[in-house]
Amino acid sequence: MRDIRIVCHRGASRIAPENTMAALEAAIALGAYAVEFDIRTSRDDVLYVLHDDTVDRTTDGSGRIEDMTSTEIDRLDAGSWFSPEFVGQRVPRLDTFLDACIGRIAVYAEIKRADPARVRDMLAARNLLAEGWTFSFDQGIRAETRARVPDFRRMVLFEHVGSVERAVALGASILEFHPETLTPERANAALEAGLICQIFYAGGDPEVFKTAMDLGVTQFNIDDVETLRAVEGQLFTATAT
Repeated sequence: MRDIRIVCHRGASRIAPENTMAALEAAIALGAYAVEFDIRTSRDDVLYVLHDDTVDRTTDGSGRIEDMTSTEIDRLDAGSWFSPEFVGQRVPRLDTFLDACIGRIAVYAEIKRADPARVRDMLAARNLLAEGWTFSFDQGIRAETRARVPDFRRMVLFEHVGSVERAVALGASILEFHPETLTPERANAALEAGLICQIFYAGGDPEVFKTAMDLGVTQFNIDDVETLRAVEGQLFTATAT
């Protein structure tokens, strides 16, 4: 049985408010291999860990982060929406977030709005580049990453590239599937091409996890760590007997 690597989506976002230091610490406590997080840029060019283009959903503030200064962002409460236990959590600055990852967890940096070369250099300065990787839903950012920082490991989505051959041609290291795009033929082709097979799944159906493991998926970008671990334990017991 292959080693399974857990990637905590936006940190351990079922335990703590997403994309906060608390979610990062919870992911580390769970023994996750990597933490996935999102990067945006403030009006005064400070990089932050935040998913949405506005702060409305996950803080006590409102407005677009790109229209806000770092002084304004640093004052926001990013925890109380999730639970009173997390009152006082802040929107992390990227440098602080990365500092807390050093020697503890690998990083998956999803760039929403930021200079990929700047992000790459921040990882490199902390020895996080070798195991780290990046992705963006923005086609322009993906192209810029390939052109300007080719040593920054890249992930691509199957739904974007449409084939394993295209993923290889783009120089990807990781090919991410969704449950609906993962098939035995595609998984086999990706593995034979030397790509890391990753799946993104925000749900908790054990059969989805089992099927992915059976097909050779080794990295799971997920929210429900507990269910994955239970399925992994069952499969390990079955193969050991």
